[in-house]
Amino acid sequence: NGKVHFGRILMKPGKPCTFATVEVQGRKKFVFGLPGNPVSSMVTFQIIAVPALRKLAGFNNPYLPKIQVKIANQLKLDPERPEYHRATTKWNIEQSCFVAETTGIQASSRLLSMKTANTLLLLPQKEGTLNAGEIVEALLIGPITN
Repeated sequence: NGKVHFGRILMKPGKPCTFATVEVQGRKKFVFGLPGNPVSSMVTFQIIAVPALRKLAGFNNPYLPKIQVKIANQLKLDPERPEYHRATTKWNIEQSCFVAETTGIQASSRLLSMKTANTLLLLPQKEGTLNAGEIVEALLIGPITN
């Protein structure tokens, strides 16, 4: 006996992500079906599975920490889906703020885009671009270094 709660989500990367519950020997089990591309899988794990696992473990605040960052690069927006853009964020002493630099090409199959990423920039679903110097929210997925 099982129930699929969702099978596709509006996010980039990670659209083909599934969450279901199944009953096994009288106990409810959670099933996370992650996408096949490695980056999509890693991003959806951070966004969906990590908070769920933290909640089950009793964390008071299971969500990834969110910070404001200044972007160092112009970033093209996607009119179809909001994007979790991989970036490397550092504290900039001269500017007294966090500065995020893209990890490069954001293809969901490009594992190198996750290698140095310590943040996921929350880019809105809309036409156009964000210019270098603009402020966006970012989720921390790794330690900040200088």
